[in-house]
Amino acid sequence: MCTLTYIPIGSEDFYFTTNRDESPLREALFPKIYQIDSGEVLFPKDKLAEGTWMMCHEKGFSSCLLNGAFEKHEHKPPYRISRGVMVLEYGNYSSVKDFISNFSFNNIEPFTFIVLNYVNERVLEEVRWDGVSVHYRKLDTAKSYIWSSSTLYNKGARSMRQKWFDDWLTKTTVFSKETILNFHTQTGKDDPINGIVMNRKEKVKTLCVTQIRKEENVLQMSYYDFEMKKLTDYPFK
Repeated sequence: MCTLTYIPIGSEDFYFTTNRDESPLREALFPKIYQIDSGEVLFPKDKLAEGTWMMCHEKGFSSCLLNGAFEKHEHKPPYRISRGVMVLEYGNYSSVKDFISNFSFNNIEPFTFIVLNYVNERVLEEVRWDGVSVHYRKLDTAKSYIWSSSTLYNKGARSMRQKWFDDWLTKTTVFSKETILNFHTQTGKDDPINGIVMNRKEKVKTLCVTQIRKEENVLQMSYYDFEMKKLTDYPFK
């Protein structure tokens, strides 16, 4: 929920990978398939709020949440619902534009929400809520992207991480589950404050990496837990 990369492979496949930077006290349950109001979904669950930061849905889309919009905001609880619950509620809408038009953003903490649709063709869309206004972008699915949470990483840190990503893209000849997870677990490892894997005095640190990938019409989620040092694969539809 705090670092996300999107890497396209050919015209249809992709890797969609995120690091969860959170208090170690904020426990998460390993991914599993759930039946919710909008259909069957696969996601790791935030045990406290029962939402998620990343999921794939049987309707043919995956999504990821990052905390904050453009810059660090003032935390003003209580909020109407957890942003992670909003991720699950998104499945009730027919499209990103339907979501923007009809979801009540009032009293929701600022966020960045990335939706990747792959029913007929890849469509990558970004929604940012800054606490006042909604900002929308449709992105080029043929390009690779990295996002860093504005609540944890200032402008300078985000620029540095973008450079790490750009350099890695230039040097990498094969994009695979292994090479991309290596980027998400090794890059900037000597910088505990702003590295892709971070640890700020055990108060906030990278707890896991979640990856959704589509390879030759096979959709799968991988989940790496840093405490257990365990990587598990979860096939989906």
